[in-house]
Amino acid sequence: MADLLDPRRTAALMAVVFAVTFMDGLDGSIVNVALPDIGEHFGVDTATVAWVAIIYFMVLAGTLVAFARLAAKGGVRRILAWGIAIFTASSLVCGLSQSMDVLLVARGVQGLGAAMMGAAGPICCTEHLPPQKLGFGMAVLTIGASAGFALGPAVGGFIVDLASWHWIFLINVPIGLVFFPILLYAAPKRALGPLREVDWAGAGLLFISIAAGTLALEMASYPEKRAITVASAIVFLVGMASFIFFERTREHPLLDIRMFKRLDFSSIFLCLMLTNMSYMGMLYLLPFLGQVYMGETATVVGSVMLISAAVTALLGMPIARWSDRTGRRMFCVATGVIVFSSFVGFGIIGGDITIPLMCFLMFVMGLGWAFCGGPMGSRLVEHSGEEKDMASALMNEAYYIGGTVGTALIAMLFTVFSGTGGIDIQDVPPDLFIEGFVPCAFVCAGMGLVIAVLSAAVRDGES
Repeated sequence: MADLLDPRRTAALMAVVFAVTFMDGLDGSIVNVALPDIGEHFGVDTATVAWVAIIYFMVLAGTLVAFARLAAKGGVRRILAWGIAIFTASSLVCGLSQSMDVLLVARGVQGLGAAMMGAAGPICCTEHLPPQKLGFGMAVLTIGASAGFALGPAVGGFIVDLASWHWIFLINVPIGLVFFPILLYAAPKRALGPLREVDWAGAGLLFISIAAGTLALEMASYPEKRAITVASAIVFLVGMASFIFFERTREHPLLDIRMFKRLDFSSIFLCLMLTNMSYMGMLYLLPFLGQVYMGETATVVGSVMLISAAVTALLGMPIARWSDRTGRRMFCVATGVIVFSSFVGFGIIGGDITIPLMCFLMFVMGLGWAFCGGPMGSRLVEHSGEEKDMASALMNEAYYIGGTVGTALIAMLFTVFSGTGGIDIQDVPPDLFIEGFVPCAFVCAGMGLVIAVLSAAVRDGES
């Protein structure tokens, strides 16, 4: 039952929800266009600077579900307040960082704050809006995240050229300072439910497994660090096995593992993961293609990358409504076909890429995600059986895990194919860059084929 607020406090709370989802979406995309400048500033190679993006998504994926559980226990106000405070403070540290190590630690803490905000935002809507306005609340979430993600590349490019990469983090500080007191005014205090019902062991095992798996994947491109790769892979396997075992025996599990026994559900979850793996992997490489290889400014590259997110933001809702009327299966198949086509295009064009061609391929990429978001997310819930709420949380998990793994995988493959491990970004020769870029594009295209096949195999309307 919703704990209804007076209209002024409701409006203030929705403004906070919009702001935090906007910041979360913005930081998911604004960093990519600044990676070449960050790497050059600290004198690190492409694989190392990739961790600025990887660690953010890794912490998000590892902690989001646990914070959602806490928020659902009556801790919405606490979780959201702490999320804004942590996100704002860590953004300040990111912007003032004088070393790569400090930046990575602060970026991980920023991901922790983003997970709190991302977990509590939807629950604010379900707890404090009447049923007839719940759709409005969810639209606020969607529009905030979409607007932030869409504006990120262009805003980031403009900031990098006008000032420096430090300001892509510092712009979060005034937003957080404004909306923190508004949250304290708008969100009512509630008694926190029994914390013993939160699966802390499961949350810890999930985070350790995701972190170890990501580290193993990224370190695989460095032969001299093979011991770290093997040790991380072992921790990942043991951690995941332990997580699955314990979750099956918990009275209040973090995740209901039985959902993944359903082949249809697991297939759609994998499709969501692969879609974000391919997109985030290529969105990591494209700023380097534009700035390091093509010699364009960050503003130009960011504006080109804006095309993809803008297409998704503009067409995502109409396509989702269309799929609701006609069936979602073929829309998901189309996602795979479009993913395949766009990345094959990048692979075939390779070193002959121009700004007009890049604009066209970014348009196609945006169209693919527009076909995926609503239809595929709806299919995941549709095939979840009785666990509708958990399926919604797992949809975000698929996005964030996909973003983490995709960025780490493509960073590793690029280093292997180009042979540029340990070479500073500004010193990578153009021919070596293309030798690494083209195979990565075809790997992402292969993910599109898997998405198309799995989507076609799962029928609409199964339960």
